[in-house]
Amino acid sequence: MTIIIPVRNRQELGERALRSAAAQSVSQTEIIVVDDGSEPPFEIPSDLRSNESIRLLRQPVNLGAASARNTGIGSAGADWIAFLDSDDYWLPGTLAPRLERAEVDFAVDRNPLAVHAAGFILESSIAKRLETRIPRESDDSLDFASACWFAPGSTLLARKEAFDRIGPYDAELRRLEDLDWFLRLALHGGSLKVWDKPTALIADESQFPGLHLTQAIARLNRKYLAKGSPHRLSGKFARRLSAYLNIERAAFCLTQGRWLGLLFYLGWSFGQVPRTTLHLSRFWRFEAPPPDIRPAGDVSERKRELSTSR
Repeated sequence: MTIIIPVRNRQELGERALRSAAAQSVSQTEIIVVDDGSEPPFEIPSDLRSNESIRLLRQPVNLGAASARNTGIGSAGADWIAFLDSDDYWLPGTLAPRLERAEVDFAVDRNPLAVHAAGFILESSIAKRLETRIPRESDDSLDFASACWFAPGSTLLARKEAFDRIGPYDAELRRLEDLDWFLRLALHGGSLKVWDKPTALIADESQFPGLHLTQAIARLNRKYLAKGSPHRLSGKFARRLSAYLNIERAAFCLTQGRWLGLLFYLGWSFGQVPRTTLHLSRFWRFEAPPPDIRPAGDVSERKRELSTSR
């Protein structure tokens, strides 16, 4: 098992993510931390430097999460790859049962394009509360054109062979790189399976450069919606993708307090795909979060908890 943790200018949060990965009870695990041009450079905490399963790779300049993940994948020595974003953390004892289920499923169908996700606890910066989401499974490529609903940055388990077949993340995408990769996976016959218990606390990243979103949407439009593109989608697939990209635009307007833009893009999205919910489908069910879970922002206290539980 290879665990890949990209990090950029998040020393304390990155330490917390790393500790939560190192505390998992899975044998023969390597942890690859990819420092994506941090200033100052990310440092492995002193008490973990003797842990030979941890490797630190540095990208001298900031190239984005997609590039950092690709660097980790290229250096991975195991058949199974797990991802963990540096501002998230895994709950104790959750990696082993997820990996066991994934290995059992692969032993049955031998399909490297069946990838695995899990439930997650979202810390909503807008609603100011924690909520547990259990994503639904899917093998319908229309779903993957409609959203990326399953927190792949911190709950994904996939065979390394899947990346050999589908290709790497698109390093030109600074946003929506997961949407792109999983759409490619689905169009090649891939599927998503889900371990139906929460495994990670996910920080809701509501602040990011608007230019990254604008550039990502432009690139996805060129790849999947432009005339002459070899990957062009048509019909309901094109409408679904375009409607989802408008949801992304609307969400960004919400974070900026741009209310007219919010209403415009929401109206455009609903016009493309009429529906009764904000999202294009009911992609998850909600559960109450465990009572002992701390918000992701409580770095020092959670770090002490993880240190004492190892």
